[in-house]
Amino acid sequence: MSIDTTPIDWDLSKVIPGEVVTPETDDDEDIAPGVLEVRPSYPPVLRQAGSAAMVVAAVTGKAIGITARASWTGSIWFGAGFKAGCVLGWRYLRAHDHQEVLGGMKSGTDWTKVKQTRLSRWKFLGWTALATPVLDLLGWWAITAWADIPAAYSWPILPGLEAAGAITAITAYGRYRLRAPDIAPQQVVADMDNPENEDPYPIAWVTSGGQAADCLARALYAEGADYRDVKTIARHAWGWEIEVVLKGATPGKVQAAADQMESHMGLPDGGFMIEPDTRDKSRIVVRLVQQNPFADMPAPAAHAPRSLSVHDVIVMGRAMDGSPLAMSLDGFCALIIGAMGAGKTLGALRTFNEALTACRDAVVWDLDPIKGGLSEFGSLMARVARTPEECEEALEEALSYVSARRHLMAGLGMGDRWHASESHPNLYINIDEFIQLSPRGKELAIKILRTGRQYGIYLIMAGQEATADALGDAVAMIIAYRILMACRFEDVKIAFGPGAGAQGWRPDRMKPAVGPVANDAGQAMIMGGPFNRAIRYQFNKYSRDQIVSAVADRLAAGMPAMDTDTLLKAGAKLSRTGQRGSLTDSLAQSGHDDAALILALLRAFDSTKRDYLATNETILPALTAAGFNDIDATTLATRLRKHAPSVKAGREDCLEGKYLRGWHRASVEQAAAGLLDPAQTWQNPGSTPA
Repeated sequence: MSIDTTPIDWDLSKVIPGEVVTPETDDDEDIAPGVLEVRPSYPPVLRQAGSAAMVVAAVTGKAIGITARASWTGSIWFGAGFKAGCVLGWRYLRAHDHQEVLGGMKSGTDWTKVKQTRLSRWKFLGWTALATPVLDLLGWWAITAWADIPAAYSWPILPGLEAAGAITAITAYGRYRLRAPDIAPQQVVADMDNPENEDPYPIAWVTSGGQAADCLARALYAEGADYRDVKTIARHAWGWEIEVVLKGATPGKVQAAADQMESHMGLPDGGFMIEPDTRDKSRIVVRLVQQNPFADMPAPAAHAPRSLSVHDVIVMGRAMDGSPLAMSLDGFCALIIGAMGAGKTLGALRTFNEALTACRDAVVWDLDPIKGGLSEFGSLMARVARTPEECEEALEEALSYVSARRHLMAGLGMGDRWHASESHPNLYINIDEFIQLSPRGKELAIKILRTGRQYGIYLIMAGQEATADALGDAVAMIIAYRILMACRFEDVKIAFGPGAGAQGWRPDRMKPAVGPVANDAGQAMIMGGPFNRAIRYQFNKYSRDQIVSAVADRLAAGMPAMDTDTLLKAGAKLSRTGQRGSLTDSLAQSGHDDAALILALLRAFDSTKRDYLATNETILPALTAAGFNDIDATTLATRLRKHAPSVKAGREDCLEGKYLRGWHRASVEQAAAGLLDPAQTWQNPGSTPA
């Protein structure tokens, strides 16, 4: 057998490219013998080009954005640095720093020194400007000679480096100034406030009680007020309470540095307050007030009618440490001083009178010689006066009550001091703008101040000043309660005493309201009675609508009236409804035989609302209707003169006819007074004061 070795001429164009697959005999996969063609994936050219373009665009855009942002920020920094550099350069050339060291240009010598400084600085700049290009020229020659760099390419190297360094320095300095907004235009470096050194720092940095004590300690040390111990008492929403034990210093020295302390610690004006310990003069409580301490004080609710007594302890507001402002109104005689807008009328007076008119054993008067007074209380005020003359008349009547009660107290079994009750209430007289009283009115007020407190008659005086001229006498210290709101320091010395300011009593550092800005309106410091703390109080904020809505309910429940004993003993004219009601009530309770007759007469006057009634035409028919069938004109006159011998019938024109015989109400009231108090029988209570 022969093998044919003749080569075969293959037509390679007919060969399918690929790989010949020959399965193994023991292979589990059933693959037929043949050629496996491998075809690689070829994506469309457009898609491939689009993806690349997107990548390039994204990278390029991001790079452009970053570059633009960096360039914009850098330009702002550079602009700030360049501007500051120009200001500082001008300041340097004009030697402003030298002028500040001299303390101003006070003499020709000072001008000479400043001129010399300016000249030397210009010379320094001139030599610097000359030396710079010379050094650049030498550097260019060295680079060309030893660095083997052509001269045409080497000359910009040094000027370029200098320009780049200058731009970098200006930009960095501009960034520094922008990050220190408190730096002044003429200031090179910002002030350094570092809690790690011994300098004071702002209270706003404080986050713990220890830091608060350290902040205050540094400020005290900076002002030369040495101390033994400083520790935090409490953290409030408004700031910090810190106890200080002084060493070689006094509370007055600390108080004198209040403005500097506020500056050291970044407090608002009036935010540094002290309260000395009355038992240990070396101990003080310091209050660092960062915001209004009464911002969260809730609105008060009006009291129910006749729900209070002057003997109760009544909450009138709140102290800045959170304790209540509570006081008893028995013995409450007050002087309220505050500038316009301090809150005397709408704060203190309104709060006091809201409580007084809810008391069942207090009669309240409203006197204001020039303004509208407490008009929102309306008829709750038993007497209202709006002119100096009316105020003078009211004070004269009140003074007669003082004299009357002096004689009544023993008989009523009250002991050494008037004890208010529903049948014998206290009298409270509000005098707003007391400075505008007439000289006679001021004299009467001072007499009541000196004597009325023992007999349950109290003045509540409010005004803008506490000067001796305004008071009419040096009476501030005899008033039980002295309440100072935003006022003058002179008022503090008169009302609280000459040394009170050094002990932390500084209401003059409070700010009155200005337009819609409340500031410290309604806040006060109080001295007298149980109040001996140099701390601020806030009175309740009753709205006018609250008071007006309470008036009707209180009137419906019945308002207290001056007791008949006082009125009759004082010889007061019973011209007001409340007093007449008190008189008729006393007659109704009397067991005297003539009490019913006189009561029937008074009711006849009340029903007709007239002060003169004809005997035959009006009085006798009224008595007959009341059950007195055996009374004629002669019997009536006899029974009335038995209690008031001086009274007599008269003749006047009236509705029933002309020149008719009859009786005046004042005569009947005199008989009633004599019936209830036989000591009045031979007096004329309508015209003769006690």
